[in-house]
Amino acid sequence: MADALASVSNGKLYKGQLLNYYYSRRAESAIGVNGQFLITKGWFGTSSLVTADPTGGWDIADIPLDFANTDLLKKFAECSLICTVSGSTISINATLPESDLPDDKAFDFNTLALVDNKGNIFGVLCCQQDTLHKGKLFTALMTIEQKVA
Repeated sequence: MADALASVSNGKLYKGQLLNYYYSRRAESAIGVNGQFLITKGWFGTSSLVTADPTGGWDIADIPLDFANTDLLKKFAECSLICTVSGSTISINATLPESDLPDDKAFDFNTLALVDNKGNIFGVLCCQQDTLHKGKLFTALMTIEQKVA
């Protein structure tokens, strides 16, 4: 079986990727090794994968399968992920807790990291650069679709 973080973009507006860590932790969890794998948090920040395009807008590089916690830069917020399942599809809702942000401070944003119960990133969503602040809402709705290879 192969899982995929579903996206409908051609990669110019956003890219999503499940990491190697996701597959190894799911396998370990399935046989009772290293504890249960749980999808728990979203971390908001930036990464070097999103760069300014000289002609305007932003370029999004392919997300490496070994993206690590240290690759998420300038983390400024985290949220609890709301997850549901329908058949073999996991839906994930990540909403910026904007009311927790400080007044009169803006944060650059281009990368949302999906984090497990061990505090490790298992999935990454990169998008066009944006500025987030108290009073500005941001929600990402993602799906992990399990498919037969």
